[in-house]
Amino acid sequence: MKLIYHHRTLGDGAEGIHIREMIAAFRSLGHEVQVVAPAGENYPNDKQGQGQSTGRGGMLAAIKSRLPGLVFELCEMGYSLFSFLVLTWKCLTFRPDFIYDRYITFNIGGILAAKVTRTPICLEVNAPLALERSEQPDERLYFRKMAFWLEKLACSHATKTIVVSTPLKNYLVEQGVPEGQIVVMPNGVNPDKFFPHPKNQELLHQLGVPDDHIVIGFTGVLRAWHGLDLLLDAFRKVIQKHEKVFLLIVGDGPIRGELERLIDNYSLNEKVLITGRVPYETVHEYVNLFDIAVSPKATFYASPMKVVEYMALGKVIVVPDLPNFLDLVENKVDGVIFGNKGVSELADGLLSVLEKPQYFKYFGDNSAKKVKNRLNWRWNADCICSMLA
Repeated sequence: MKLIYHHRTLGDGAEGIHIREMIAAFRSLGHEVQVVAPAGENYPNDKQGQGQSTGRGGMLAAIKSRLPGLVFELCEMGYSLFSFLVLTWKCLTFRPDFIYDRYITFNIGGILAAKVTRTPICLEVNAPLALERSEQPDERLYFRKMAFWLEKLACSHATKTIVVSTPLKNYLVEQGVPEGQIVVMPNGVNPDKFFPHPKNQELLHQLGVPDDHIVIGFTGVLRAWHGLDLLLDAFRKVIQKHEKVFLLIVGDGPIRGELERLIDNYSLNEKVLITGRVPYETVHEYVNLFDIAVSPKATFYASPMKVVEYMALGKVIVVPDLPNFLDLVENKVDGVIFGNKGVSELADGLLSVLEKPQYFKYFGDNSAKKVKNRLNWRWNADCICSMLA
């Protein structure tokens, strides 16, 4: 098949990984892909979103940072006209079988181009952006009602609307998007990069992790909504019953200082390490040091990519009893689901694994198998092409 992949992002952080991997997955299946994007097709390779965009993406990031909020939103609306013209021209000259459009606030250019040229369009929705932006305390959404209206319009008029989680589907249905055209497709991972393999003992020693300790781990940008304060508090309870455990937090972010103060207050300096930012090319080696991989919290709509990466590496997964996590993990089959009520429930979830060592291989094998068979980018790309064939 021939397809146009369109997005209006800088292509950095986790979104850059998603974009890059989906394009690669389409091409690996033998499909011809033309990319339409302001930042082009060269993206920074930094999962944790801490690096600086370079080239065209860096220039766009600099422009965005200098524009007043109102002006930026007007530019976003203007982009709809630009994308409509470019995608219409591409459809007429390239004649794709479908457009694959990554949803962004205010943009309906792809939907309009698809209607005019009678080209099927698949809209990928990773977040309820109108809601997300309207709730940010440090950013005002000037054209709030229009953002919500255009979001509903785009999701309602795509040939297929792909969402990354069940709660996100439910949210869009509540906003008036027809349920029948929404397909839940969680994030995936590249099994060629993330797969079970022996721990890097040299790296383990460099980090100062004792050989005889069970490693509990988390990876990602250190932000408040990830619940890392909850994890530290639960870890305090765990070490009261199991001394030979170590908590490895791989990443950096705005709450690192706050977490380091908690570590000091809890006297956990010998038991907890925050590595700082790690380049995406080496993230898998750090995550592979984990025995138990945790994601304490997430936004209600997210499909946490970190959890799929944990699973691909054959780790024991411990996640909260929330619908978006249940899209990925089945309790007592490929992980442990803890009650989403607080510290004690998370501590109990961790202890339930530590007290039954047989869980490690059983859950790990099931997790890796699920990723190989389903939770991978190639599977997602193949499913999308089948729906639009």
